Amino acid sequence: DVQAWLRSLRLHKYGHAFIGMDWKQVVRMSDQDMIDAGVNTLGARRKLLKVFE
Repeated sequence: DVQAWLRSLRLHKYGHAFIGMDWKQVVRMSDQDMIDAGVNTLGARRKLLKVFE
């Protein structure tokens, strides 16, 4: 569950950016994809990208 995973990372406020996505879509997101989806803070994007590696 993507939403629970975001809560575990304390990034649940960005849940709206991942609604309707499955894991494959989430882990394929680039920095620009996240910006376009509304994950605007650099720290949050870095945290997510690091987890995706």
